[in-house]
Amino acid sequence: MTLMLTTRTRVLLAATGAAALTAIVGCSFSGSNASNSGNHADFNAKPIQPNKPVSQTAHADDQPILRHAIEPQETFVDPFSSSVAGAGTWSTNERLGQRLDPMTETSPTLSLYGGVSHPGLPGSPSGAPFDGSENIAQVSFAPEGADFDPDVSSDGTTVVFASTQHRKTADIYTKAVDGRTVTQLTTDPANDVMPCFSPDGSKIAFSSDRDGSWDIYIMGQDGGQAVQITSESTHELHPTWSPDGKYLAYCRLGATSGRWELWVTEAGNPAVRKFLGYGLFPEWAPTGNKIAFQRSRERGGHFFSVWTLDYVDGEGVNLTEIASSPVAAIVNPAWSPDGRRLAFATIPNPDHKYGERPENADIWIIDIDGGARANLTNGLFVNLMPTWGKDNAIYFVSDRSGRDNLWSIDPSQAIVASGDPAPKSTDFASVPTRDN
Repeated sequence: MTLMLTTRTRVLLAATGAAALTAIVGCSFSGSNASNSGNHADFNAKPIQPNKPVSQTAHADDQPILRHAIEPQETFVDPFSSSVAGAGTWSTNERLGQRLDPMTETSPTLSLYGGVSHPGLPGSPSGAPFDGSENIAQVSFAPEGADFDPDVSSDGTTVVFASTQHRKTADIYTKAVDGRTVTQLTTDPANDVMPCFSPDGSKIAFSSDRDGSWDIYIMGQDGGQAVQITSESTHELHPTWSPDGKYLAYCRLGATSGRWELWVTEAGNPAVRKFLGYGLFPEWAPTGNKIAFQRSRERGGHFFSVWTLDYVDGEGVNLTEIASSPVAAIVNPAWSPDGRRLAFATIPNPDHKYGERPENADIWIIDIDGGARANLTNGLFVNLMPTWGKDNAIYFVSDRSGRDNLWSIDPSQAIVASGDPAPKSTDFASVPTRDN
């Protein structure tokens, strides 16, 4: 089964972000004709087989398990360049060294991660799965299938994720962030994806199609019987907890509107629900009342951009666009532990065929006011679905090992290079635990 979130009669990870799930649970990267037809979802369509082998996508259960052909991209496109044509592109060697920021065209930006080159390029360690980034580590090691949809517990010790490493349908797993063993939490024959720890770490919300359509469920941190939260005939995806653990936000395919909608429900009383507006893949800030999400434009290329809203008195107010690009889809927003920054993925020139995997995608960070933007990866692999851990590491999905696995990267150098001070342990939000 392939989950396609499309908007043409085209999500990375709609969040779902699952590099097959490709940036949006294997979805399209733009929302074409959103103003007319809304975001239409085809949950049964099969993906188009790309010309080059790709690692098995999270929901392509009838595709052969193939290795991704890792080849260096000749140019890197800055999706935030002030010029759509020509400006903001660098050769492979140029982007691994000093370069000019095309936004300002005057201020030099030093190479943040040293001179580690791409496999096969001069000076590259043989077979090293890097793209010019240091401070990067592999977190999961699925030999088959794919690992995707990561979320890190508030104490920073455990990562929960979805995986097809043991069978063609996705299940929920946990593992220590620095360990190798995995614990399988769900065994339903259906697909279980998009897990999210509650703030105190005692529960995990997730999406599943076990009841026919996609719905939201909650289970304990160790698995067990799942409680169904939504039961509409339409589809609900991507749950995210409020900082106090009382509410869940999620996206829903509106039966009437035909568009992806944002909703909030009480975790303990799911009959109480509030409509917030239109968008995909909500992410509640670890402190306060802000919710980040992605939404497609209703004109031009209809590419996704990242927005925030404030949840006040049961309503979504103060809609603010944080990051957008004329040449890229911006998806999978994720909050830093202190709520001051967002990480997200960019898919450049996302004019892909329906269901086709992107050739490359990058992880970026940005201040919540839209400033101090920095790129963490360098355009050589498909990097999607970032999530921020308490240790300030950003965990994400990447095919740099040949198939989709979880990786982590320390953004501290990028934060400093962008003009902000390095984050300290005291910067992190305090969340309630079962012990206090």
